Amino acid sequence: MKNLKIFYSIDDIFPPYRVDVSELFGVSLAKRGLDTEWYMRNPISGKAASIKLNNQTVHLPGFIKRSGLLWKIINKLAFWFYDALNLWRCRNSAELIQVRDKTIAALIGLLVARIKGIPFVYWYSYPFPEDYLESAKVATGMRRLYFNCHARLERPVLYRFVMPLSDHVFVQSGQMKIDLAVYGVPPDKMTPIPMGIPSQLLSFVGTKAVQEVPGRIVYLGTLAAIRQLQVLIEAFAKVHAHIPNARLVIVGDGDIPEETVSLVRLAQQFGIGFAVDFTGFVPIEQAWKIAASAQVCVSPIYPTPVLNSASPTKLNEYMALGKPVVCNVHPEQSATINASGAGLCVPWGAEHFANAMIWLFEHPDEAREMGAKGADWVAQHRTYDRIAETVWNKYQDIMQTKS
Repeated sequence: MKNLKIFYSIDDIFPPYRVDVSELFGVSLAKRGLDTEWYMRNPISGKAASIKLNNQTVHLPGFIKRSGLLWKIINKLAFWFYDALNLWRCRNSAELIQVRDKTIAALIGLLVARIKGIPFVYWYSYPFPEDYLESAKVATGMRRLYFNCHARLERPVLYRFVMPLSDHVFVQSGQMKIDLAVYGVPPDKMTPIPMGIPSQLLSFVGTKAVQEVPGRIVYLGTLAAIRQLQVLIEAFAKVHAHIPNARLVIVGDGDIPEETVSLVRLAQQFGIGFAVDFTGFVPIEQAWKIAASAQVCVSPIYPTPVLNSASPTKLNEYMALGKPVVCNVHPEQSATINASGAGLCVPWGAEHFANAMIWLFEHPDEAREMGAKGADWVAQHRTYDRIAETVWNKYQDIMQTKS
């Protein structure tokens, strides 16, 4: 298969921390011959610049790090301007243009690709318009107006124009493909790309021996209100009443301080504040070390249309660490647990989560067997080298069809 040069415009701040960006494109696809030229957000004040990341060129916009609404607007306009400028410049070097989770850049990229006669690909990792609508339901005043306008402008542009006219659309999950097909995006134009595990985690598993702490339950991830993690606190209260030495470690934080504070208060109200440890965000290897010390790991994903299309990274991480998992019924989680046998998948609800965790504590041999099955399955199906093969083959198909 021939090498390929693409231009990829993303909304991430440099350097990218998402593994489906840094690991998939920066490492696994690069080994197959993909040369990616990037556009990302600038993390520091300064002029527009072009720098190197893993021998790949990254374009950064001019950015002025000052507070206030005026500077926020200026920086937003600068980001759009340099995005458009680099999309236009890339027409003479890129063989394919790809945009991730952006609307204005997608319109410009699609136009440039059509002028140049090269493929345009859209990468859709999260249903942002639907998330804005959910946020609008609980917001007030100008924030509510902002969320509603954002959603109602983006939905028709993305679902009725950008995606149908793209040469291909990479989506986060099989459920997202089903959801977008309802809006009219052709199913044969979409390929689900689930979240995977970075090579760094495989190295961690192979070299770090972590002592398991009896009774420890670990949750990794965001504490954002949309996740409805009150159910986890309530479930743990039931577990603790049955198993007094049980401890819950929550690794992560909310989007705003109040989201974490509300969970801390709830734990105190249940009388289990002393048994719940909120670590906040920690370096990734420290998070893995904490999860590796767990007897049971949990992955609650609140069943809403927005989150049903997710591909949870935490589930793959738990499994790679050889931990038995308790999760709730969810398109991606259910399919993964059914295929791997790595844990228990239950309906949403505190009683269901609690019963599953208690069962794993009381059946340690079966729990260890589940953990071992999960580690084997992830190594076969969720490494980024394996995922890169799917993406690379699709790029080759796109290029052949376009030619």
